[in-house]
Amino acid sequence: MTTMEQLIQAVLAAPEERKAAALRVLRGEVTEPAAVATGPLFLGMSAGAKLLGVSRATFWRIVSAGRIERVELYPSSYRVRRADVERLALRPEEQTRPQTAD
Repeated sequence: MTTMEQLIQAVLAAPEERKAAALRVLRGEVTEPAAVATGPLFLGMSAGAKLLGVSRATFWRIVSAGRIERVELYPSSYRVRRADVERLALRPEEQTRPQTAD
């Protein structure tokens, strides 16, 4: 059996969602699989600064500007979401987090 025949057999036997996913890949609509986060969900200010490669003072300015939301775990103890820091590192052109309705 040729490679093409094996490919056709695999496509015909696949569930519809897999077929749709394969079609998106072949059309170039999918660039990268979603990254799986490793490590803690929340970071302290020093760890967040280190992850971005900036000083703590610069990191605090980024947080104060609203580009990363801080989370108060208990009075005067702040953390940031690792996903927010990684998002900013991957897409620095984003100026602010999407605003939520309060």
